[in-house]
Amino acid sequence: MFKLRNITLTLLVLLVALPTFALVSAQDAPPIVSIGHTDELGDFLVGPTGFTLYLFTNDSMNTTACYERCAEVWPPLLVRNEEALASAGDLPGELGVIERTTGTLQVTYNGIPLYFWYLDYAVGETKGQGVGNVWWVIPPVIVYAEQVGELGSVLVGPTGMTLYRFANDTAGSGASTCTGECAEEWPPLTVEEGDPVAAGLFMPGEIDTIEREDGSLQVTYNGWPLYYYHEDMARGDANGEGRGDVWWTVVPETVVADGDMLTAANGMTLYTFAEDEAGSGESACTGECNEEWEPFTIGEGERLAAGAGAEGELGMITLEEGDLQVTYNGWP
Repeated sequence: MFKLRNITLTLLVLLVALPTFALVSAQDAPPIVSIGHTDELGDFLVGPTGFTLYLFTNDSMNTTACYERCAEVWPPLLVRNEEALASAGDLPGELGVIERTTGTLQVTYNGIPLYFWYLDYAVGETKGQGVGNVWWVIPPVIVYAEQVGELGSVLVGPTGMTLYRFANDTAGSGASTCTGECAEEWPPLTVEEGDPVAAGLFMPGEIDTIEREDGSLQVTYNGWPLYYYHEDMARGDANGEGRGDVWWTVVPETVVADGDMLTAANGMTLYTFAEDEAGSGESACTGECNEEWEPFTIGEGERLAAGAGAEGELGMITLEEGDLQVTYNGWP
């Protein structure tokens, strides 16, 4: 019964999707990605027929890990060519495509591969939200994290250009000290009044806006006004890092405090092990322990940043396998 139902659903998806993809280059075609809304989840991305789109946290930037059975229940959003990428006018961020091993082209949003959920039967349904704690709806973001060379993960704007903070500003002051010629060299990230202002996946900090002297609205993250650098010409450039010892890229939080507990940026609770020794540089949890209590690791070159309420010292140790495990006040 399940196989028959699955085949039927797959056929239905194909019957609905193929005509849409065949028409996306037509002048009156709906956008391939636009913005949907529910009272519970707010704004999120939807496909050309209005069905909810999801991301898979096991994917990496511009790479999909969802094939075979996974792709049957989480059908990728496909197009025939890049010309089909017609986005809604109010959709911040960048659409792209990646080639799957099947040779098909899957749509990405800011490098994130996009999928449907086979149990969403109607427009507005979001039954895939939180499945396995790895599938999530995607808010239209104005700021998100991206790997930028040796700097690791840093905040970037809607088109992927590197963002900076100015040490002469004061976080939370509601004002920018970079005006006039400074603002020509370091253009502020601004939005129009009424534009959606949201941060990307697993960015627990506070995103907001402040009004500049000229009346424009500048985006802030954790109270810091955000800027571009005029000599960054392409996505991945970070030529403003360290300029004048006052301009710095912005690192997304590694851990945040949630009441009396620490969590990773993805909201997962973090634990310490009583048999570890703080400051020893080692973890006593190996073998089967390591399988049951997965270490919280980061990639090589990543920088550590404590979020709101996490006032202890962050560090890292190298595990036997070479992975880098995060520590807090010396505790793995």
